[in-house]
Amino acid sequence: EAADLQAMLRCCSLALLALHGASALQVAKPAISTRRADGLRSTAILAASATDEGQASLPSSTANLVKSIVGSGVLSLPVGLAAFSSSRAALVPALALLSVAGTVSGYCFSMVARVCAATDSSSWGEAWSKSVGEKSSWVPPALIGLLTLSVSIQYTMVIGDSFSSIFSAWGLPALLASRTGAIAALTAFGTLPLSLLPSLSALSFTSALGVAGLLYTAAFMVLRMSSYGPGSALHAAVPPPLRPRFEGALAFSPKVFVLVSILASAFLCHFVAPNFYEELAPGAGAAPAKERKMRRFSLLTAGGFALSAALTAVVMAAGFLTFGGACDGFILNNYAPTDRLAQLARVAIGSQIVFTYPFIHVGLRDSAQALLASVFGKAPARVPTTFGIFALTTAIAISLTNLGLIAAVTGALVSTSIGYVLPSLMLGQTLARRVRAGGASRSDKLELLAARGITALGVALAGIGVWSCFV
Repeated sequence: EAADLQAMLRCCSLALLALHGASALQVAKPAISTRRADGLRSTAILAASATDEGQASLPSSTANLVKSIVGSGVLSLPVGLAAFSSSRAALVPALALLSVAGTVSGYCFSMVARVCAATDSSSWGEAWSKSVGEKSSWVPPALIGLLTLSVSIQYTMVIGDSFSSIFSAWGLPALLASRTGAIAALTAFGTLPLSLLPSLSALSFTSALGVAGLLYTAAFMVLRMSSYGPGSALHAAVPPPLRPRFEGALAFSPKVFVLVSILASAFLCHFVAPNFYEELAPGAGAAPAKERKMRRFSLLTAGGFALSAALTAVVMAAGFLTFGGACDGFILNNYAPTDRLAQLARVAIGSQIVFTYPFIHVGLRDSAQALLASVFGKAPARVPTTFGIFALTTAIAISLTNLGLIAAVTGALVSTSIGYVLPSLMLGQTLARRVRAGGASRSDKLELLAARGITALGVALAGIGVWSCFV
């Protein structure tokens, strides 16, 4: 118990120290808003990062970007690695894939901002309409709607996995301590009432909660890497299917694309790129303001994605090196119910999701209302739409138990499209117009080929990713 207490204090100290720095850098929670353009209602997810437009500093924007990228979804990464190997040696190619995915995702993130700069656009929808065409302007909001639906389901599943273990450890009745009971209780008395609030401003504290929870969980996982070996009390307290398992030599398996799909979701934040570009201060210098701003945005992208990749790698490596091929779709399920540090991590992650769930729900609700309005000519009211969505997502979350599979399928279809296909299509069309006009440089022509290649790669990864999830 004394060792547990000391370890807990070390984890909390690290989390609070990092949280203090993040607070000083004004880490803000993404806000969700809607706008009507050319008769079509689209959903845009905006990141609030500064009080005055174009005045955000590079450090504060970098902190905001890391917070936008890294979320509780990283806790499903270890199962992506375990899907294709139980060998510790698999960590090496997995980290290489993570580096490649982070680099390509960062490049595609910068693509969105470059298209906004080239077309004088301030939103994703406007940039898409000006670069690709207005006839297909429904594509980005439709994909974002699917993404928010998937995230809502995943969040509900994490709530069930986290709080069922917590309630069981607290000795609550079996009905409430079951996964279904925990989902029903937290939905009825937590996420649903919060999502019905007319304003979400009262939940602004969740940004700090999220940063602290994720940092504590990462620190805890690293500290526990050597605590679950055979013969230990914690190893014996874990259900047999979830106990550490390392076996076999490293060999190629098509299941590696499960990890690739989850990685596409892990770095997904491309829908906030226009706002980050709009808010970023151009800085001082003799060059034109737009050129200075794009240079600073490149630094923002490199720094934000590098830091996010580092934290993501820590969680993936710590989870896999602890449990190997037995990694669950929600890695905290692997830790013993008697592990007090794990219980605190479950409380931290579960609470974060309960309080941040309404932000995701608003985007899903607005997309659903827009879709129903386009079909029936009139959108239903906010309250009945909310109840209908909760009934659907709760039923799906209760019936499904493999969080890793949901994250992988979503990553293959939706995240790959938003993160790779759509940005490269926008930049590709922008560069193609420049080539046709005769004003393209050699680098423009080479980048056009690169953009087309990423589009093809994204489409291929989407198909292969879905196939690999079920073979």
